[in-house]
Amino acid sequence: MKRKLAALLCTVTMTVSLLAGCGSKPAQDGGKEESSAQSGAESSSGGAGGEQSQSKETEEQPQSEEEGKQAVSDLEYVELDWYIDAVGQPDQEMVQDALNEYLLEKLNMNVKLHLMSWGEYGEKVKNMLQTGEDAGIVSFDSNVVYNTHANMGAFYPLDELWDEYGTGVKGLFSEDVWKAMSVNGHIYGVPTLKDNSYIMGYIYNADLAEELELDMDNLGWKNYMDCEEFLVDALKRRNEKHPEWEGMPLTDSILPIVPSYYALETFVDLMAVCNIPGIEDVEGYDPDTVFNFYETEEYKEFCLQQQRLIAEGVFAYDYAQYPTINYEPSTLLSRSWGYTWIDEHLYGEDFRTKLVVFDNVWSDTGNYTSAGSAISANCKNPERAMMLLDLVNTDPYIATLLRFGIEGQHYSVDENGKKTLEGGRNSDVSNPGWLYWYGIYFGNVTITDAPESYSGPDNVVFKKMVEYNNSAKLAAHMGFVLDTSNIQNEISACNNVVSGYIGILNGGKSETPEEVIKTLDELNEKLKANGVDKIVAEVQAQIDAWNSAQ
Repeated sequence: MKRKLAALLCTVTMTVSLLAGCGSKPAQDGGKEESSAQSGAESSSGGAGGEQSQSKETEEQPQSEEEGKQAVSDLEYVELDWYIDAVGQPDQEMVQDALNEYLLEKLNMNVKLHLMSWGEYGEKVKNMLQTGEDAGIVSFDSNVVYNTHANMGAFYPLDELWDEYGTGVKGLFSEDVWKAMSVNGHIYGVPTLKDNSYIMGYIYNADLAEELELDMDNLGWKNYMDCEEFLVDALKRRNEKHPEWEGMPLTDSILPIVPSYYALETFVDLMAVCNIPGIEDVEGYDPDTVFNFYETEEYKEFCLQQQRLIAEGVFAYDYAQYPTINYEPSTLLSRSWGYTWIDEHLYGEDFRTKLVVFDNVWSDTGNYTSAGSAISANCKNPERAMMLLDLVNTDPYIATLLRFGIEGQHYSVDENGKKTLEGGRNSDVSNPGWLYWYGIYFGNVTITDAPESYSGPDNVVFKKMVEYNNSAKLAAHMGFVLDTSNIQNEISACNNVVSGYIGILNGGKSETPEEVIKTLDELNEKLKANGVDKIVAEVQAQIDAWNSAQ
């Protein structure tokens, strides 16, 4: 079987590669004209993390359509299971039939989609992997953890397959990213190509900014630690213009610390971290030196700033009192995480919104190992599963089908080629027939040909996403996985300590700066008493050993 597949590889791979520029399904019969929407083609060349080249052009000439069909028909028909950590929707059978019609033509296979709730998925799929069942293709995430299950032998090594059956997938990411996915010398999963970097910034109320004569586009903030002076002044201006808004916070909650305020590679909460090369937010430490962030001057200043901004009224003491804060015309600024483009009225028609992204875009291992797809170790047809993963991650028609359903059923396309959900089975987005935005367990997001209301004009959301991913600064230890066996007791003890203080310090709940310092000193004293220095030393030793082995 494997020799037969290898003989057909070139023909099938070239047949698949022709799909990369197609945003709609090719005609099933040769007498009909094929459509060729190109909006997904540019995004499909994207990747993530540092300088990277995408899939290379082949010098071979593509096969004719007839030759391609003949090659596919020579493949033995197979059926595969695909387990997905996402709750099913009413039109699953309809979408699955459309998918299988396409897969039958392209790869002579059918797939059975198994969509499950988070709890059901964890219970069933974990059990299947542990007992060695053929689970076909599975999602990995915080439920089925990539490194854990790769280490236990639950996944099939993809790098033994992709040179023959998955060159498209292999070309999606740089060597640094594949290094991050390496477990015991092998690659066991395909990360979802999406916003694989920390794209941080802010969304602002453009109408209020103009009224207050604030130049929000050119603030030059590196992160939110730079915002205090500006926001205090902006609050005073707002309250003078609108005394009826006095007492309303000026912004939403801008937590967590990482990545909103600081770029740090984290190993054990903030108790063991490293600086990101090229950013170095914490002075005195190079990117290979592990340190406890809680005892740094930078964390102290963060806590003091939180207390001051709450005392000034810029931040709310308790945001539970303001559940609609982003939608209020009194709000000047909201945290942005992962946004690459926004609608002018993101928060309703009452005011215009604009987006600013910070210059420092960065990434770490977790951005890749946290979501993706793997082949189960005992899959009966791993070669065909690899071919399926390759197609799913390079074909815009499949990417769009799995997220927005079927044209004419779940969405429509107007005379200008623009997609809309109105009038289709997805018109009620709160109760759709089939709608998964943005479907991180369905493979490559960036090649989706989405409605403009989701991806902006000409799919700009995905194009900018790829740009940010490609320019992201990478953590120094991509692929490093900490072994906590020697420090489990210390981690547990220190986590208990942190839980008693973090809400007060991070939430700015102290009455005075002096109280902040006192509380912070208590935190660090208890962390030391419970072994935080041992945690740092152990992580450092493992980092040093890992660096030496590279």
